[in-house]
Amino acid sequence: ARQHVAGQITLRQNDLTDPLYWLSNNTVDIVLLALVIHYIDDRAALLRELHRVLRPGGHLIVSTSHPTADWLTAEGSYFDTGWVQQRWSCGITHRFWHQPLQAWCAEFTAAGFTIDAITEHQPAAEMARTHPVEYVTLTRQPGFIAYRLAKPATSDGGIDDDA
Repeated sequence: ARQHVAGQITLRQNDLTDPLYWLSNNTVDIVLLALVIHYIDDRAALLRELHRVLRPGGHLIVSTSHPTADWLTAEGSYFDTGWVQQRWSCGITHRFWHQPLQAWCAEFTAAGFTIDAITEHQPAAEMARTHPVEYVTLTRQPGFIAYRLAKPATSDGGIDDDA
């Protein structure tokens, strides 16, 4: 990034369990959480913090593994919630939070977001050639899900500067 826009951006590293202390309320247009929220212990605190820094009308894009994929992998009931631990074939131990779709949506709305869109990704056709087994699986059951969340403007349609 620095090579392409030198002097135009500031890069920061932040532990998502810590507040975004350098950002004021209502100053960010969009936040992307790509395949990370299911690793956070206190998702409610993170969502509240992101809601704080987003401007009214701003968006939070969240992607995570699909609740159905997690259930099929972890077994048990689809409606179970809790930490799942798996050992991957490469030797890595993978620990992630599993919950049904309604619980994800409840967490987002409890933090003050509205849900603009939910996308259940399907594989691209060219994947059939390079990863045929995974392609067949992903055409029958979703692997990932993305949510487009919004921080609403005030009820009168204006901007809420105190949010």
